[in-house]
Amino acid sequence: MTRLDPQPGELIDRSRPVSFTFDGKEVPALAGDTIASALYAAGRRTFSRSFKYHRPRGLVCCAGQCPNCLVAVDGAPGVRACTEPVREGARVEHMNAWPGLERDAMSVIDKVAGPFTPPGFYYRTFIRPRRLWPLYEFFLRRAAGLGRLPRAQPERTWRTEYRRRHADLLVVGGGIAGLSAAIAAAELGADVVLADEGTAPGGRLLWEGEHDYAQALTERAIAAGVEVLSSAPALGYFDGLVAIWQGDTLHQVRARRHVFATGAIEQPLVFAGNDLPGVMLSGGALRLANLYGVKPGARAVVATTSDRGIDAAMALRAVGVEILAVADLRPGPAGQDASLRAQGTEVLYGWTVVEARGRAAVTGAVLEPLPGTPGSSSMRFEVECDLVVVSGGEAPATALISQAGGITGYDPTRGHFGVTGLPAAIAVAGQVGGQASAQAAAYSGELAGLEAAIALGLGPGDEGTPARRDALRAHLADPAGQAEAIPPAAVGAGRGRAFACLCEDVTAKDIHRSVEEGYDSIELCKRFTTVMMGPCQGRMCQLPAVRLMASETGQDLEQVGTTTARPPWSTVPLGALAGRPIEPAKRSSIHGRHRDLGATVRWAGDWRRAYDYGDPEGEALAVHRAAGLIDVSTLGKLLVRGPEAGEFLDRLYPNRLSNLKPGRIRYGVLTSDAGRIMDDGTIGRLDEQSFYVTTTSSGAGAVEQWFSWWLADWGMDVHLADLTQAVSAVNLAGPRSREILSRLTDADCSAQAFAYLDSRQARVAGVGCLLMRIGFVGELGYEIHFPAAYGEDVWDAILAAGAPDGIRPFGLEPQRILRLEKQHIIVGQDTDSESTPFGAGMPWAVKLDKEQDFIGKWALARVAGHPSEIALVGFTLADGYVPTEGAVVLDERGTAAGQVTSARRSRQVERVIGMAWVPAALASDGASITIADDGRRVSARIVTEPFHDPAGELLRS
Repeated sequence: MTRLDPQPGELIDRSRPVSFTFDGKEVPALAGDTIASALYAAGRRTFSRSFKYHRPRGLVCCAGQCPNCLVAVDGAPGVRACTEPVREGARVEHMNAWPGLERDAMSVIDKVAGPFTPPGFYYRTFIRPRRLWPLYEFFLRRAAGLGRLPRAQPERTWRTEYRRRHADLLVVGGGIAGLSAAIAAAELGADVVLADEGTAPGGRLLWEGEHDYAQALTERAIAAGVEVLSSAPALGYFDGLVAIWQGDTLHQVRARRHVFATGAIEQPLVFAGNDLPGVMLSGGALRLANLYGVKPGARAVVATTSDRGIDAAMALRAVGVEILAVADLRPGPAGQDASLRAQGTEVLYGWTVVEARGRAAVTGAVLEPLPGTPGSSSMRFEVECDLVVVSGGEAPATALISQAGGITGYDPTRGHFGVTGLPAAIAVAGQVGGQASAQAAAYSGELAGLEAAIALGLGPGDEGTPARRDALRAHLADPAGQAEAIPPAAVGAGRGRAFACLCEDVTAKDIHRSVEEGYDSIELCKRFTTVMMGPCQGRMCQLPAVRLMASETGQDLEQVGTTTARPPWSTVPLGALAGRPIEPAKRSSIHGRHRDLGATVRWAGDWRRAYDYGDPEGEALAVHRAAGLIDVSTLGKLLVRGPEAGEFLDRLYPNRLSNLKPGRIRYGVLTSDAGRIMDDGTIGRLDEQSFYVTTTSSGAGAVEQWFSWWLADWGMDVHLADLTQAVSAVNLAGPRSREILSRLTDADCSAQAFAYLDSRQARVAGVGCLLMRIGFVGELGYEIHFPAAYGEDVWDAILAAGAPDGIRPFGLEPQRILRLEKQHIIVGQDTDSESTPFGAGMPWAVKLDKEQDFIGKWALARVAGHPSEIALVGFTLADGYVPTEGAVVLDERGTAAGQVTSARRSRQVERVIGMAWVPAALASDGASITIADDGRRVSARIVTEPFHDPAGELLRS
């Protein structure tokens, strides 16, 4: 065991022992440990094997930034052991090694096959002979990947809740800068959410001895009303919405302003053997010691570019680690290392580590001065050690900022890419904004919070807040930065593999090869070598790769640039993304009445609709015999108004609409620019400048977007309003519908005064309505549209008025029977993405001689000149069998030639009826077709006219 004496601020509870298993062996731990800290305390140094060469890998960052500690926990692969808390009885297993971590058979690649497996080798190696590709693929797939998913899962094991949260301010990052920003805004009255990926807010304060200060800031933030989300990494920025994963909850936070205090990521150095277990970032070593009470090593050397490494050396020395030497790339003393030198530790200025030695772990290190260092010729320092602590500078964590539209640029004084431009309502604070010291980070966070609150119009309204803002700006105007050295792209590469990317086993030599082969931009190099494409997503390899690319091409780092930052920024289980979402269900204003009447309610697109009221065939028959009432509020409803409204619709629809007279209605088919059917509905003209357009229920949103797109492009004098949710509608249909409607309105409903395809505005049951004489169900009918607030009142009044006539409510299933009797199509069911009005039997809906060009005209003209090979027709079956929708239509050779789109049993027609796409040669009355369905074949007869009222006399009566 390598446990230290109790440390101030440690996260572990030494009074609560916990145990879990690793590869079947029990491991002791303490409550508050991570899997990695417990394993390290138990003596384990190898945690994984690398992706390509299967080299042993150990802890590096202890912060979830690198790929070295990926394990499987209770069968779930890809878990970072350095951030995953221990759980009693957890089953932890290694990944990417066989038969075990200590002896991995695939490590032969590192020992023997390395020269034969350069980047892209599989593109050139496994292409001949082609017949052996299945064999190659089998072995490549078994070798690829870092984990194994279970072949079967009897039941769901992950359930995620989606939470929508609106706030004034979202702060991402819970270090000193983030906490300061949240406190400043919340104390001025802002509704603030703070998300931090750590188990507790505080950031570097927690492991650098300022845990009491971190706790005080956290308590102050909570007291101010800040909602603090811990263990909650932000996944990405999506047009103002930030997704945050926290355990079994996926928060979707939409804030008016954002402050990113995401800090900076400590960078490794590139040298020979820099991937050996025992090579650790300074932050990783300090986390082990200060948070978990684990001694990271006995004898260490430190290689640094700034005071961060010096501070780490002093902190490690204080917990009993023998510091043998410090290699500081800076040319001379920086003031922080005097105490270190006073304690007898040799500090070598202008030196760095060039090689870590060892096989399974670090056993020694070689230090050398950089060329040009005074007195550096032939000098070297070799030492036996078990720990190499490196600090190669920091890279601001700008990924989320870039996703939000921020701009980054190279800072030659600090050797990294920092933020150079921000969009409106976005601010940065702390290290990500260039404020390196704790005091400067706190000031920048407070300033960001104050400015956000002021921009939101919050605060007491006196001069105090602006004065404090100005004082903070003055403090930050001339920040005193620490002296830093910029490390070389790589050193000691001739001594062994020097890794630029630990995730994908990409070495400095691989970057050189990439440039030699012409992949000399960072984006091309990324795709050729796979650098930055692994689990760390460039956190620890982007900056080294850019430096190597600059060295190889002779460009400066600004010219090389960085790769595109894409979400998710943090690792997230697929179960969290595919968890239980909130699926909003649309309901009409009459929905409660359908429930009262005992309706069978089902999903219809994103609507909850009454499918029937217990007897769908009887409900359909009632429409033929007396009257029926159906709720059609789900129809899309668009109001198109303006001097150019008629011309606008002429451009969108293939038939003429500008010549439609006020008070009249016309059926319209909407086509794409390829002439395919997109949607259908009715268009009624209300007055000279106003049209009322209805669409299918499922197509309402898409049609509204289609109209809006073209309106924006054409810039016509037209105003478009979506009334779908604001207006309810019912369809009163049947031979008694005229008498029923007449009891509720003073309008003249006679056939002469209110003809088929007429519309008029009138009051029904005292409610102002738009009446439309149309009939989707094949009987005399009226669509009645009215404000949604009166939905139940109008519904109740019509049912009451029709009670003496035997009116019945009917649902979606009876409506489908009725429309099928008239061979009225349902777009999306009877049509597909290749259907045109000509193939669907509606050539009358296309006016190619129309003066106005319209969308799809060229394509429809081509279709008109080339008759379709298939046609949509009706069919009947005499034996009572109802084929499945999608059943296959066979030609005379017995091969598939079409399909059934709709089929129902009709008591009115007294047979099974349906519609199907068949070869055009068979699209004639009386022709026979064969339908194959569920292992049986049945014969059907083609009917090209409506099954019920083919002349349309009832509709027009």
